[in-house]
Amino acid sequence: MAQFKVVITDFGSPENDLEANELKNSGLDIELVRLNAKTPQELLPHVADADGLIVQWTNINHDVIRALQKCKVISRYGIGVDMIDLAAAGEHGIPVCNTPDYCIEEVSTHTITFLLMLNRNIKAQDQHVRDTKWGSPNPVPPSRLSTQTLGIIGMGNIGRVVVQKAKAFGLNVLVFDPYLSAEKAVQGGAEKVELDELLRRSDYVSIHCPLTAETRHLISTPQLKAMKPTAYLINMARGPIVDQAALHQALVSKTIAGAALDVFEVEPPPADEPILKLDNVIFTPHLSSWSAESFVQLRQEVVRNVVEALQGQSPRSIVNRKFLVPNGQKA
Repeated sequence: MAQFKVVITDFGSPENDLEANELKNSGLDIELVRLNAKTPQELLPHVADADGLIVQWTNINHDVIRALQKCKVISRYGIGVDMIDLAAAGEHGIPVCNTPDYCIEEVSTHTITFLLMLNRNIKAQDQHVRDTKWGSPNPVPPSRLSTQTLGIIGMGNIGRVVVQKAKAFGLNVLVFDPYLSAEKAVQGGAEKVELDELLRRSDYVSIHCPLTAETRHLISTPQLKAMKPTAYLINMARGPIVDQAALHQALVSKTIAGAALDVFEVEPPPADEPILKLDNVIFTPHLSSWSAESFVQLRQEVVRNVVEALQGQSPRSIVNRKFLVPNGQKA
């Protein structure tokens, strides 16, 4: 019998050879169990004896946490951890880890791609040619990027690289991040401002903050009305940070010029989602992190967290330290 049991709750890959090999190379005796649990109820029968949990999208709520009798670590495929009850895990002495740097290059590039497509009106021009038309579909020419301003909400690992890439195109960059000092913002190439000023001054507003109770619907009707009518909203973080119904109304009424979304409030969005019918929005299916290299790095890092915990070390990317109670209460 293996000394440790690690459960992968859900993952989009059809196989887990890479994870199995990484665990094997650790020198530990580990049994790897792969599930396809979409709900906590599907997961509960399999976790009582799990020493480690690897999660993608399954909701790890308080019931699941209470059922983890032996768990030493929960590790997530990705940066956001909004599907895990961080406080409950901490109270039970379970560190929750993410993979914070696996897709910095990809998401920052995707952000700039969206910005360039919006600036150059690529979607409309592409359709214009497909419709056997010529000339510009918009009589108003675009502005040079060197005359425009990008506002970034959240200047973490990804936001910092977006700033660097935006500066290379000559954009002026503002940032709203309550956890960032003005000095750090300047060092990174941006000017720190409050959210209302960022919205008022920016030609593009790009979201890169985590989803928390404080950031849920951070962007709603008042914030959209504060933006320029020529401005664009880009969401690269989590769908619920934006009030999607309010965004739809703002796009229909031309309160703002357009948007680019890699994320939605409900994923995948239902077929009758109204915003999908609009032609002034660019969509991608939550794939901004996707590349051959990031996919491998993601899987290696998620296993590294587990191995470090099972070896008795403190994993490098714990996200619930403020809740973590050593030898916490078990159910």
